[in-house]
Amino acid sequence: MSIQLIGTLLRLLVKERLIYRGDFLLGIIAQLISYAGEYVVLWIFISKFQALAGWTWPEIALLYSFGLFTYALGASVSFVQMQSLEGQVQAGTLDALLVKPLNPYLYHISRGFNLAYIAHLLISGSVLLWALSVLEVSWSWWSVLYVALAVIGGALIQAGLMSAIGASAFVWVRTGFLFQLFFRLKEFISYPLPIFGSFIQILLTFVVPFAFVNYYPAAYLLGKDSLLLPAWGMWLVPAVGPLVYWLGYVVWMRGVNKYQGAGG
Repeated sequence: MSIQLIGTLLRLLVKERLIYRGDFLLGIIAQLISYAGEYVVLWIFISKFQALAGWTWPEIALLYSFGLFTYALGASVSFVQMQSLEGQVQAGTLDALLVKPLNPYLYHISRGFNLAYIAHLLISGSVLLWALSVLEVSWSWWSVLYVALAVIGGALIQAGLMSAIGASAFVWVRTGFLFQLFFRLKEFISYPLPIFGSFIQILLTFVVPFAFVNYYPAAYLLGKDSLLLPAWGMWLVPAVGPLVYWLGYVVWMRGVNKYQGAGG
C-alpha cells in the first residue's frame, strides 16, 4: 500500500467529515470546553498544595499536555479504528477488508482517521507551548530534537498499545474491557509518577510503558529524578515509541492472519 494511496484515502475522509461543517465545528468547540474544564480542575487541585511531589503547576501542566497531545496524535489513527474491530468481527464486515490487495492494517487505520482530535491538539498544544515558555528549560538543538522525538514516541506508544488491544478482537471478539483498562491506566500519567507506589511505577515503566509518554521526557527536560531509569537511559526514551508501535503492528498482523471469519 503506497503513501500516495494513503494520502488519497485521507483526503476523501476529510471531505466526507466536512460535509456537515456546523456539526464538525460544534464538536470541536464542545471538546475544547470539556478539556479546558479538566485543566481548570487540575489547576484548582494543584493550587491547594502549591506543588505535588515537587512538581509545580506549570510542570504538571507540561506533563498533562504532553500526555494529551501525544494521545490525540496516536489515537487519531488507532482508537476509533481499533475499537470498531469488535463490531466488525461480530458482524462479519471485516472480511471485506481482507480481500483487498492492500496491507490490511494500513488500509484500516487510514480509512478511519479521526479529525475530531483537532480540539485535543489545539488546547494541549497551546498549554504545552505556554508551559515550555515559562519553565526554566535549558534549550539547545539537542533538547528541541528530544522534544520532537518524545512527542512522536509518545504518540507511537499509545497507538501501538491500542493496536495490540484491537488485535485481541480477532481472538476474544470482546475488547471493550481492555480499552477501559487502557484509559484507567492512562489516567495515572496525568500526575507525577513519584506520587504513586513502587508497583505502579514499575507497571507504568516496564509492563505498560505509559511513563515514557510524558513523565520521563518531562523529567529529562526539567532535570527531575528519573526514578527507575539511569541518567543515560533518558536518551533511550524516544526509542520506546517505535518499538511499542512495531510490536503492536506485529501482534495485529499475526492476529488478522489467524482470523477465520465471523463463524471462526
